[in-house]
Amino acid sequence: MADKQKRLASLKDNIHTILHGTKEEKAKLVRRHFYLADTPQFIKEKGLRGDFFSARYGVVARHDGKDNDHTLTEQNWIDLCEKITWPFAITRHGGGFRLFTDVKVDGHNVVVGVEVKNAGKDIVVNSIITAFGYRNRPVTDEIIYRSKKITPEQKAVLSGPNSRQYPSAGA
Repeated sequence: MADKQKRLASLKDNIHTILHGTKEEKAKLVRRHFYLADTPQFIKEKGLRGDFFSARYGVVARHDGKDNDHTLTEQNWIDLCEKITWPFAITRHGGGFRLFTDVKVDGHNVVVGVEVKNAGKDIVVNSIITAFGYRNRPVTDEIIYRSKKITPEQKAVLSGPNSRQYPSAGA
């Protein structure tokens, strides 16, 4: 276990306070980073070189009530800490990556935007920059990993944009 990881508080242990705490409780967490999970070797081989995944308080807090596709519940975040280590696909997106998981938000797979960051003192972290319920992968994303076992729904998510494939939010 990396020294930096040992000093980070667990997201699982703090998610309730981040989402439902008092103003005073949240103020104590505002500038903190939280540990989610260790990075498996197969993910490191795809370019996410950090030893673990982390997320800043603000990344988590801004997903609370933002909109339907971005609202992750306390349980979604807890599940994400487990599922992020076994995505069914990874794409390269701009200078970062997207990890497609089996966690669901309103019936849509959660996609996690990740950047590899140097957190100082030669510690490299896979930093969560966003997480949201996702309908389709942009055709500009390069698929760099795809699970051998993939469901028809997961395959559809990776096939590219097709707005008719999913009902609108009002339907």
